[in-house]
Amino acid sequence: MFDFIAQAAEPVITGLDVVKAVDAFYHNAWLKLVVVFAFFGAMIGVVMPLIIQRIQSSSFDKTEKRLKDEIEQIKNITHLSIQEEVEALRSTFDEIQKNLEKQIDKRTRLNRAEFYHQLATCFSLDSEQKCITFIFHITAAREYATLKDYESLTKELNRAISDSAGEIHLLSATSTAKTKEMSKETQAACLEQVDGIRKMLEGQGAISRYSEQLEKVYEICNNLLIVADKPE
Repeated sequence: MFDFIAQAAEPVITGLDVVKAVDAFYHNAWLKLVVVFAFFGAMIGVVMPLIIQRIQSSSFDKTEKRLKDEIEQIKNITHLSIQEEVEALRSTFDEIQKNLEKQIDKRTRLNRAEFYHQLATCFSLDSEQKCITFIFHITAAREYATLKDYESLTKELNRAISDSAGEIHLLSATSTAKTKEMSKETQAACLEQVDGIRKMLEGQGAISRYSEQLEKVYEICNNLLIVADKPE
């Protein structure tokens, strides 16, 4: 009888074990599922932000580097552009300055030539000052030669020659220590000016048209030296 009861109870005990086993399985599965969800939650909540932050940081570094390179490139291009503009402005300024200097020099020389011409005209009124008249004419002629004002140069040389036509006779007739000294000074100054005119015209390729006039001027200068060397 007891064996029958034990045999009858055995399937019940086995069923409970099955229920317990199933319950344990689902319980363990649920725990595992919770652990898995917790793991993925941790991944999403902690690891993913770190990964995203890393990606963003890397992207930011690349973007920053690209922007810096672009800014540097723009700065270099701008610097070169500004430098080219400055060089162009400097070149333009230098050209303007040179033109102004040329105009000022031209105006100065013209004023100087006219000033010496007026002095020569004034001194020509005094027969005792014709040596000075001659050197003023030659000085004015040199300024006109520098300006390439050949018309005025021709007139000035002709005046120097014509105004000195009687000068040698005057100095020869009144050969004193004073006139000798004046002749020497005038001769040295005139030779310097005439040499300057000759070199200027040679450089301009216009010496041939003035060879006759310059020869007469040189002759006058040499005659002044002769007068100065004459005994009293």
